[in-house]
Amino acid sequence: MTPTELPDPVEGHTARAFDAALSDLRLQIVGMGGLVIDQVSSAVRALLDGDASLAELVLSREEKVNELERFVDREAFRLIALHQPMAGDLRMAKAVSRITVELERAGDEAKKIAKFAARVATGEPQGPVLAVARFLRHMAELTTGMLRDAVRSLDENNADMARQVSARDSELDDEFAAALRQIMSLVMQDARFLGATIDTVFALKGLERIGDHAKNIAEQVVFVSSGEDVRHQKKHAEAGTPEK
Repeated sequence: MTPTELPDPVEGHTARAFDAALSDLRLQIVGMGGLVIDQVSSAVRALLDGDASLAELVLSREEKVNELERFVDREAFRLIALHQPMAGDLRMAKAVSRITVELERAGDEAKKIAKFAARVATGEPQGPVLAVARFLRHMAELTTGMLRDAVRSLDENNADMARQVSARDSELDDEFAAALRQIMSLVMQDARFLGATIDTVFALKGLERIGDHAKNIAEQVVFVSSGEDVRHQKKHAEAGTPEK
């Protein structure tokens, strides 16, 4: 082997440093995902149980979610700027930043539900919440399960698991539609529940949006794993236009 054929030790060190930093960011996302999942679950439990202290716990942890999103976004940008990664590494570096945005937005929805839970615990009518308690509980189970598998699919680089997350979104949409029919019949019977009904609808919609964020995370994982941008496929399918 001639001197020009010898591996560059600096390049090897740089690649190892990049891989280590990217691996650390993935671990940060897994931790952030666990926190957001608990935020969603706790917010809905606080709403169903009228638990003010649990609602306050969710609200107190919101800034931690925001801090993690800012940290990962900053570090992902730094990695791209310093190392100028290619192909799959670049996709991963960009994806981790986008995924934390989705997790942060899911955390925002949990915060809104927790604020409503605090109001219910301190006197807002609970009738509308009780009327759709089964749907709230089931939708929370669906969304946290979707989030959990989406984050796990990133950790394991598992595109098949990610695709299964997206496939479960239709079940969540069906539950949301059924819950709306249920709660609308309540408000038509007693207009005194109008304000609390609107808040309950927002809570249900928040859970449906959290499912959308989980699906968006899963789509990023598919893109990282295979280079396949399923977001564009979805847009073409919805528009009824062929892909190019």
